[in-house]
Amino acid sequence: MARLTGPGGADPTQLLRAAGAEFRSTGAGDVPEAWLAEVLPAGERDPRAVVVVDPPAPGAEHVDMGAWHVNARDEVHLVRSGEGVLQVVTPGGIVTVVLEPGDVMMVRGAEHRYRPASPQEWVLRWSGPPGAELEPRETGRAADPWP
Repeated sequence: MARLTGPGGADPTQLLRAAGAEFRSTGAGDVPEAWLAEVLPAGERDPRAVVVVDPPAPGAEHVDMGAWHVNARDEVHLVRSGEGVLQVVTPGGIVTVVLEPGDVMMVRGAEHRYRPASPQEWVLRWSGPPGAELEPRETGRAADPWP
């Protein structure tokens, strides 16, 4: 199950929801259709990619997905293996999420960054017509150290 830590005294689950992010765990081997329907329109719920993301090389921790960014698409991703750390900017501060197999990431425009701690396999889904990309846009937020 995704492990959440956030600013002291705040409920990280509520902060994440306010920012447009939610994390759940499934033992079903895939994301339940009802969860997909909460985020993605009909016809846009099939997997678009299965990827294995390796930990970054030293010095590359803040590049690509490791940089603070916002994607142009709503997204629902399933972690199949490995462990990684995702951080989300919320109204109350940064919330850190440790993601493991069976965890589901549901993001609707939240600013975030990601760093795998081990090779991590993901099943990726996002909104948009066939051929649409996630279209990440870096936000320019300072690349503070990873937890």
